[in-house]
Amino acid sequence: MLEDYPYLMTPDHVAAFTGTTSQEIRKLLGRGEMQGCRIGIRWLIPKLGLLNYLYKDRREKEGDANEEAPLRQAL
Repeated sequence: MLEDYPYLMTPDHVAAFTGTTSQEIRKLLGRGEMQGCRIGIRWLIPKLGLLNYLYKDRREKEGDANEEAPLRQAL
């Protein structure tokens, strides 16, 4: 799904992928709703930060039970 994108994406990359604007992505980053880091005046978003944002509602609905499941399976 994200193979064609670099590991650290710009707000323009994320906007193109999500179908929104880079300004909206910067707002999400500024509010802390999306994970990213600011270097000077540039924002960089790791792929994992985008995926966490996209699936945050799903994780909240499923709760912590599914996060512990892989640990239980490993034991």
